[in-house]
Amino acid sequence: MLGGLLLAAVLSTRWVRLNTSPSVPLGLYRLTAIRKPLARGALVVLPVPPSVQGFWSSWVPLLKPIAGLPGDQACVLEETLWIHNVSYGPVLTASHGHPVPHVEGCLVVQAGEVFLASSEPRSLDSRYYGPIPVAALTAQATPLLTWR
Repeated sequence: MLGGLLLAAVLSTRWVRLNTSPSVPLGLYRLTAIRKPLARGALVVLPVPPSVQGFWSSWVPLLKPIAGLPGDQACVLEETLWIHNVSYGPVLTASHGHPVPHVEGCLVVQAGEVFLASSEPRSLDSRYYGPIPVAALTAQATPLLTWR
């Protein structure tokens, strides 16, 4: 795992990123400035939110798909994340015996925010840190070469 994180850090620049996290397909991504309006499914890069830095290295930014836009409702019901009546999978409440911060109940994504979520079961996304201000996003990502 540490070797993969180091390789990702070395191959991640302002323009290109090697993704080694299963939240989105593994592979090489081209990074560009954030283009508005943002759309569901767009891939974005963001710094690791402080509330989850114990679960992911703070020096390897996250690459996540946008699942919710302003006005959308995201709900955690029976430990499952739902957006637009689509299940994004389980919400973990503990990891290795330690509690994990997570969204509870329903929330509405506000203007200037996005809700990031992947259907991968262990994705470290907005189900654990809530909506993200668009201003906090550092890049938009486009796949160049991917594999599973």
